[in-house]
Amino acid sequence: MTVQSTPTSSSVGYDDYGYEEERGSGWVAFAGVLLLILGTLNTIEGIAAIGNAHFFVANTHYVFANLNTWGWVVLCIGVIQLAVGVGVFARNQLSRWVGVFALGCNAIAQLLMMPAYPFWSLSIFALDILAIYGLIAYGKRISASS
Repeated sequence: MTVQSTPTSSSVGYDDYGYEEERGSGWVAFAGVLLLILGTLNTIEGIAAIGNAHFFVANTHYVFANLNTWGWVVLCIGVIQLAVGVGVFARNQLSRWVGVFALGCNAIAQLLMMPAYPFWSLSIFALDILAIYGLIAYGKRISASS
């Protein structure tokens, strides 16, 4: 008669079954997709702001500068976000931290552009915060498992 020992719950860790590697992959993928979407939207709205498109609120007063200046700022941030979004899917740690910085700058820029389109700015701000959470909370686990 052979006795097989089965592991008890105290001896088997969460990581023993490989779940720890997969735990944050959804958030990191979500943050990467958000970076690509936000980069595309920021590029489009930056070009529209530079070209003085008519869908922005007319005669708005900004904290400093004007719509044209903020258009250039958002366009540059959008191009950076597109490049960083690709880097996040390549599991590059530098891209992850540049993404956190770019998303933080975009969140501030969106709050400063709020006079031009208030609800849109708040929506983009909320997506920036979600993407920052995904990159900070789970990004290290994903790159460490590669």
